[in-house]
Amino acid sequence: MTVKRLVLTMLLAFVMSVLLPPIYAQDNKVVGKTSLDKESSQLLGKWEIYETKEPGKPYLESYKGRPFVSKGANAFTLILQYNNDGTFRRTAIIGDSQTVEEGTWRLSGHELRHKRKGASEEEIMYVRFNDKNHYVSTEVFEDTSDPGLFAKFRRIN
Repeated sequence: MTVKRLVLTMLLAFVMSVLLPPIYAQDNKVVGKTSLDKESSQLLGKWEIYETKEPGKPYLESYKGRPFVSKGANAFTLILQYNNDGTFRRTAIIGDSQTVEEGTWRLSGHELRHKRKGASEEEIMYVRFNDKNHYVSTEVFEDTSDPGLFAKFRRIN
């Protein structure tokens, strides 16, 4: 009986030594970049808002008539950076002050979802690419009577 147990233990040890190293090796395996679908890969990079329209108002009256200016004392703009790891960075510039928010994003069809760090709900936008350097978004504010915000973005370097 003892010989059988010894042989069985050695056989089990051999099988485990063959099978377990590949399992442990997976723990240290470097995860490659996530492959993005065609629509999502179009969004990668840095974007700046250049035109917006609040619901029911002409473009000239949007944001109380303030034009989007990216630099200087009269700066008033929004810059979005989409990364291929599913993170984004939103920089809002108003005058000399700058607000930065970060979070995760995902694009499914035309629906773009932002989940900011510390926020309890996702922001939902619908996007349409005009070409590789321009897209239009309509932001939807769920659980409110506000129908959202229409904006145009262009790619920047």
